[in-house]
Amino acid sequence: MIRLAVVLTLTWLFVASLGASPARADLSDKLGSLTAENAKGYLSPLPKALSSSLNSGIFSSGQVPRFGISIGVGIHLMGVSFGNSDRTFVPVDPPGFQSLAPTPVPTLIGDPNGAAVGGQGGTTMVYPGGFDISQFTIAAPEITVESVFGTRLVGRWFAANIGNSDYGKLELVGFGAQHSISQYLKMLPADVAVGAFYQTFKLGNGLLDTKATHIDVTASRKFGHVVFVQPYVSVGYDTFSMDVSYKDSSNPGNNISLSMDKQSNAHLAAGATVSLFIAKLQAEVFSAANTGASIGLTFGH
Repeated sequence: MIRLAVVLTLTWLFVASLGASPARADLSDKLGSLTAENAKGYLSPLPKALSSSLNSGIFSSGQVPRFGISIGVGIHLMGVSFGNSDRTFVPVDPPGFQSLAPTPVPTLIGDPNGAAVGGQGGTTMVYPGGFDISQFTIAAPEITVESVFGTRLVGRWFAANIGNSDYGKLELVGFGAQHSISQYLKMLPADVAVGAFYQTFKLGNGLLDTKATHIDVTASRKFGHVVFVQPYVSVGYDTFSMDVSYKDSSNPGNNISLSMDKQSNAHLAAGATVSLFIAKLQAEVFSAANTGASIGLTFGH
C-alpha cells in the first residue's frame, strides 16, 4: 500500500505539471485556440522531454543470471530540465491575420500570461500562455523477472482516471528484455548485456498518444556480495513519436489531429546500483534528447 501511494503521488506530478489545477485553463483548452502548425510549436518541448525521461532508468545492470527465477518490483522517477530556448516559439500567422513582425510567444512550458501579437490594420492575435515549467518529472512502476538462459524481462504499467474530465485517463505501458552477452564471452572484464524496450504513454481520449523505443548495451561491475555497489554505463538509441488530437475552439464540433516530428537520439547513461539485502537503490545521469537524471527503488531479487 505504501509503494502504491508513492506511485500515485509521483505520477500525478506529470499531470500537475500540465496545469490540471482548476485555477488555470487546461492543456486541451490552450491547444484549441491554435492551428495545427502553431500547436506543434507550442508543444515542441514535450517530445524531447518525454523521449529522454521515458527511455531512461530501464536497464541498470549488465549482470543477468543464466538461471534462477526471481522477481523484483519497484519504481523509477525520471526527470529533465528545460532551457530558456524551450520557453518560446515564433508562430505562423493563421488565416486572416498578418503580424507586423515575427514575435516569440510562450510554449507549453513558458510564461502563463500568454502573448498578444500586433497585426496589420490594428488587429491583434492572442496566443495562450504556458505552465511556467522549468523541470519535467514522470514516474514509472516497474517489474522485472529473471532469468531464463540469461534473459531478464522488464515491464512497466500504470493507469489512472484523472479528475479533470478534459484529461480523462492516463496510461503507461512498457515491456522489453535484456540478454546477457558476457555469458558467452567469459574473458570480458565486466558484465555486459543488450536490451530493448517499447513503451506507450497516453493522456486523455486521444489528446496525447506516444510511442517510445529504446535499445542499449549496458556494462557493469559488481563490488561486494549480499551488500554491494554496482557501477554501470550504457550506450543506446531512442526513437519517439507523438500524435495529438484536440477540439478546434474556432470551429465547434471539429477536431484537429497532428503528428509531432519524430525524435531519434543517441542515449548515453552512467550510474550505480546499491544493494541493501532485498532493496536496491539506483541512480543515473543521462544524455539523450535532453539531459537529466533518474532514481529507482526495487524490492526483490
